[in-house]
Amino acid sequence: MLTRRAASSGVSPILAGAYALLIVYGSLYPFSDWLPAEDMLAFVTAPWPRYITRSDVITNVLVYLPLGLLLAHALRYRLRPAWSVLVATLLCLSLSFAMESLQALLPERVSSRLDLLMNGLGGLGGALLAGLLENPPGPLRRLLALRRERLLPGLSTDLGLVALGLWALSQLTPLLLSLDTAPLRKGLLPLWTPGFPSPFNWLHLVAYFCAIAGLGLFMSILTRSGRNVTLPFGGFVVAVLAVKIGMMGRYLALETGLGAALGLALAAALRRAPRPIRAVAGGLALLAGFSLAELEPAVGVFFSPLQPFNWIPFRGQMHNLAGYSEILSLFWPFLALGCLAAIVTKAKRRRLAAFLGSLLVLAVMFRLEWQQQFIPGRHADITDVLLALAGWVLPWWHRIHIPRGDPHGQPGRTHR
Repeated sequence: MLTRRAASSGVSPILAGAYALLIVYGSLYPFSDWLPAEDMLAFVTAPWPRYITRSDVITNVLVYLPLGLLLAHALRYRLRPAWSVLVATLLCLSLSFAMESLQALLPERVSSRLDLLMNGLGGLGGALLAGLLENPPGPLRRLLALRRERLLPGLSTDLGLVALGLWALSQLTPLLLSLDTAPLRKGLLPLWTPGFPSPFNWLHLVAYFCAIAGLGLFMSILTRSGRNVTLPFGGFVVAVLAVKIGMMGRYLALETGLGAALGLALAAALRRAPRPIRAVAGGLALLAGFSLAELEPAVGVFFSPLQPFNWIPFRGQMHNLAGYSEILSLFWPFLALGCLAAIVTKAKRRRLAAFLGSLLVLAVMFRLEWQQQFIPGRHADITDVLLALAGWVLPWWHRIHIPRGDPHGQPGRTHR
């Protein structure tokens, strides 16, 4: 029997439970001013909302998609595949129904059967995605074979790919697609019109340069010896930016284009450097890019009032796509840093490295957030500190509990 299967089966319920608690918290916050329980189920027969926005639909689907995936993943060793999808979807629907019912008692929240439906679709989508990952079809199977061929084995590499995917999502949110060709022409305008739509921002250029360089070096650490990841990673970055312009209707700022090009160039130049140098350079670049982005004043709000420190976790991040974009932007750098450090740290030093790294992340993030009280347009928030800590800790969780004989985090086999 594989120890990896047992470990995976044990971790998924914990993550699913933690994520479900986060949904409860976000759905019922601020937990005050409850109304009398007259008709909590009125939303079931109420008319459909008069105005339906794409943002609300996408948000309600995306919130429950990870829960459906985690639940189906936790159930796949206990139930048949079809049953695991069905049960995971029903559990998501049950949680959503409970939240919508309780929201009828909160004056600041609006219960809606459309939200219930979208939550159920999100849970179903996540459950189906878990099934696809367990028994992938032909194209996905070939992609997974390519991953095994070119990248290091183990969950640390898988989490590293998740961090890369979260970076891409943070660039593409709020996921409001536009198939018109006008956004493409408008999106490229800043490349040959310096100062449009805003003055050139050197801080943004350096921050983006550091982020891309750090990601490129990070991917070189995940790659098997002798494999060149520069071209695939460069193509991935270009594809993300192309989607961002052509389908999201965004501007490709000159700082973003130059920063990405310079970051890719640095990652390519250091590709053959010793592994410890690439690891240190990649980690410092990721941390520097994140720190510079955190200290950058928001565009056009230099005269806005400064905001005090928010001590209530997830106070404003759980209700719209902008909030989820902020969560992704805060989580992925530290997930990548945690994966990078966990991979290069020797087994006997993992616990100490995880503990000291956690203290360092807490100190750095709290200092950055505290400083944001004095930057126009920024919001100092304890949520950012907690997200960074969670991103750092997650890669160490399984690294500390796996057999020490495997340097890449791939659990060995046990025999009955």
